[in-house]
Amino acid sequence: MTQKHGSKILDITGRRFGRLTALFPTEKRDRNGSVYWHCLCDCGNTSDISEAKLVHGNYKSCGCLKTENQKNIAGQLHIIDGTCVEILENRKHRKDNTSGFRGVYQMKNDRYRVDIGFKGKRFYLGTFQNFDDAVQARLNAEKMVHGGFLKAYYIWKDHADKDPEWARENPLKFDVTKENGILTIDQKSKTE
Repeated sequence: MTQKHGSKILDITGRRFGRLTALFPTEKRDRNGSVYWHCLCDCGNTSDISEAKLVHGNYKSCGCLKTENQKNIAGQLHIIDGTCVEILENRKHRKDNTSGFRGVYQMKNDRYRVDIGFKGKRFYLGTFQNFDDAVQARLNAEKMVHGGFLKAYYIWKDHADKDPEWARENPLKFDVTKENGILTIDQKSKTE
């Protein structure tokens, strides 16, 4: 059994789509009428995937490719003291940010609230009348917190690369606290 596509019958038996090989059509259809094909993946698993998703490249494996990619990505990231170095280095502005600047929020009274996040915590930096003052407060906090962490990390990493035993004995600890309205950095790592 094959699906009619226009006036032609489309038979994809034996065709490869990434790691999948289409074996035979099933009785199932998706909501658009596309036939589900029983497929064999290179890893040995089988799965039923609609012809449309196969032909348009939406599926390339049974799911094993995604698992492999996730393992590879995790191996390429540097998570130090609960913080991903690559995320801090490559931060981009979100498209849905209404003020146009990360961590700066316009409130209903037309003032701007500013905060910064680090290691799962949010730190309130203040409320400002002027957008430029709010952005400057955020930039100063980014330099202190994110920039401070990255600087400490690279100093620590340089030493750790030379002496792995030292790195195990002296893990990088970089904490941010707020006391009396002032952000403070507590860095617990010997670099000498």
